Amino acid sequence: MSQFSFPRRGPFRPRRAALALASAVGAGTLSGCAGFAAPAPVADPVKVALGAADGTRTVQAGDKLTVTAKGGVLTEVTVTDPRGRRLPGGLGDGGTVWTSSAKIAPATKYSVVARTRSDQGGVAATKESLTTARPARLNTVVLDPGPRDAVVTVDRLLTLTFEHPVTDRAAVQRRLNVTAGDRPAGSWDWATDRNGKDQVTWAPAQRWKPGTEVTLRAELDGVDSGGGRYFSGDYDLNFTISRSCTDSDPGRVCGKVHVGDPAGVLTSSVRGKDEHTTGIGDRHDG
Repeated sequence: MSQFSFPRRGPFRPRRAALALASAVGAGTLSGCAGFAAPAPVADPVKVALGAADGTRTVQAGDKLTVTAKGGVLTEVTVTDPRGRRLPGGLGDGGTVWTSSAKIAPATKYSVVARTRSDQGGVAATKESLTTARPARLNTVVLDPGPRDAVVTVDRLLTLTFEHPVTDRAAVQRRLNVTAGDRPAGSWDWATDRNGKDQVTWAPAQRWKPGTEVTLRAELDGVDSGGGRYFSGDYDLNFTISRSCTDSDPGRVCGKVHVGDPAGVLTSSVRGKDEHTTGIGDRHDG
C-alpha cells in the first residue's frame, strides 16, 4: 500500500500578529521623525460690515458711519474721502464697533480700511467702499469782497451771505479759515442782512494793516447747513488791503478800478472844497 508524504512546513503563525507588528513598526517610524507637527487650525476670518449709526444698513448723507466686526475685534479703522481727508471716529463696544464722530457728505466716495483680529488671534485687513447720493437740496454763498475785488479799503469787512438759512452754524463756522499776514486774531459774527438772509462776518481783532494779503478758505463741500440742505463746493477768496491815501498821492491808485464799472468814487473817503468833492481814484468821462 503506497503512502503519501506531505512537505514539511514551519510552525503556523497567525496573520494578525504580523499585521500588528507592521503597525507597531510604522508607528515607531513616524514618531521618530523630527520636526513633524500637525497643522494648526485655520482661524475664521472676521466679518466686517458698514452701516449707519441709527442701526440701518443703508447709509445716506448726513448719517454717522459705523463699521462693525463679527468673529473678532477691530484694531484700527481708516475712512478717507477722495481728497485724502480722514473721517474722524473711534472704537467702542470692546472694539467690535467703530463710529464716526462727523456726518458723511453727499456725492462722496469713501474708502474704508478695517484692520481686525479674530477670536483665534489671526490678523487681517478688510477694504470696503461706499458712495453717497447727490443732495436733493443745496445752499450757496455770496462772498464780499467778491472775486473781482483784488484790492479793498482798510474798513472793508469779509462777509459771507447765505442763500438759505443756516441752522447748524457751528458746522459751517468750523470750515471757515482766514489767514492774513502774521495771522492776526479775530472772530466770526453771525447776523441777518436787510433781506433777512443769514450772514457771517470776520472781524479782525485789530484793523487791517495796509498791504495785508487776506485769504479765505471755506471748505464747505458736503457740509449740511441745516435741515438737509448741503453745500456742493468749496469757496476760496484772496484780496489785498490797500494802503492809506493822502492828498500828496494823486498819482497812486488806492482802490481798484474795473473796466466797465460806472464812473464814481471808488474809496470811502472824499476830499474837496465847498460842496464839490472828489474821490481819489475817481474816473470821469470826458
